Amino acid sequence: MDQQIASVMKRVTELQFMEVVTEDGRKLGHVFDIRSPGPPEHGIEHKERVVTELVYGKLGLLDRLGIGEAQPTTIPWKNVVEIKDRKVVVRAPKK
Repeated sequence: MDQQIASVMKRVTELQFMEVVTEDGRKLGHVFDIRSPGPPEHGIEHKERVVTELVYGKLGLLDRLGIGEAQPTTIPWKNVVEIKDRKVVVRAPKK
């Protein structure tokens, strides 16, 4: 899976603002942040950096903008099935 995504993307920031949909086509929102352990990189490239989760949806946008106290909506990276047509396809989050 990771090699498949690597062949589609050159930089992880290409994920920002992509639509997030489930395998059955349900729209969940757009990617507003990408999380990984460690400090922000600010222009430094780390080829081995591991993405752990995507922040998406309205609460994700508010969190990204620093507005409000709500917990952002996230999905683990392991739930990403594929990236195609400017969409991140994920296994549906468990409720």
